Amino acid sequence: MIFGPLIVFGLFAACWWGTNVVFHPPLLLTDLFRPEELDIPYESLEFTTADDILLRAWMIHSQSPTDRTLFFTHGWGDNKGDMLRRFHSLRDRFNLFFLDTRAHGESDGAHSSIGYLEAIDFDAAMNTLRENHPLWTKRLGIFGLSMGAAVAIHGMARHPEIRCGIAESPFRSFTEVVRQFCQNKYHLPYYPFVWLTLAIIRWRLGGDPEPCSPQYHVEGVAPRPMFYISGSNDALMPLSEVQAVYERNGNPKELWVVDGATHGRCQETAGKEYLDRVRAFFEKHL
Repeated sequence: MIFGPLIVFGLFAACWWGTNVVFHPPLLLTDLFRPEELDIPYESLEFTTADDILLRAWMIHSQSPTDRTLFFTHGWGDNKGDMLRRFHSLRDRFNLFFLDTRAHGESDGAHSSIGYLEAIDFDAAMNTLRENHPLWTKRLGIFGLSMGAAVAIHGMARHPEIRCGIAESPFRSFTEVVRQFCQNKYHLPYYPFVWLTLAIIRWRLGGDPEPCSPQYHVEGVAPRPMFYISGSNDALMPLSEVQAVYERNGNPKELWVVDGATHGRCQETAGKEYLDRVRAFFEKHL
């Protein structure tokens, strides 16, 4: 008689623990790469979200005066320092804005949510730029990586001043990416494990992250240009997921599949061509 309740309790406890993978991502980079390491002058920003979380960001002015600005949103477990390391060379033509979303890098916050709470962070950053640095929103483009790509698509649909965007390895659906992670990492079936984990996530957040997924917002991006990047060997955000988002996106759009690249490694795999393509896209559309 006691085994039934114990099994139910064990299942609930396991799924509760599983939600912590979403709320408390393993931080991929514990040492923050900073502009000082490249002798790059910058300005630190602090601002508060609508739910009272203190966020931190960097503003890096272009080496040549311009009103063209690139807004970078990092991946899950990542931070603005990694985005700086990848894209600092673009400061020769663009202003660069690097944001740490909550529970990442230098920003405060007890937990993340792979897009749901990060949408609040994005709005706070945009409001700060719009109100205090309006020149930086005059000709604004966005680059998002993984979770940051989903945040960028959602944000771009809601902020018409963003003129164009690049999304590397975005997920189509929050529900799907949690299912994919559970399958890849633990080989768990959707029922009852993933289903219960998602239910606990919604309960702990007090809301459903799924409606923030790119598949529900990407149609609001067009006719602004979008450039999608995917790795052919990406197991976390498979090419089929990126293609599903791409196909929902209206024109103009383009998709580049980096042969042999795994998740978050398109730049390392493609080499110089990667930055050349990113630069050419923003030069053309900003």
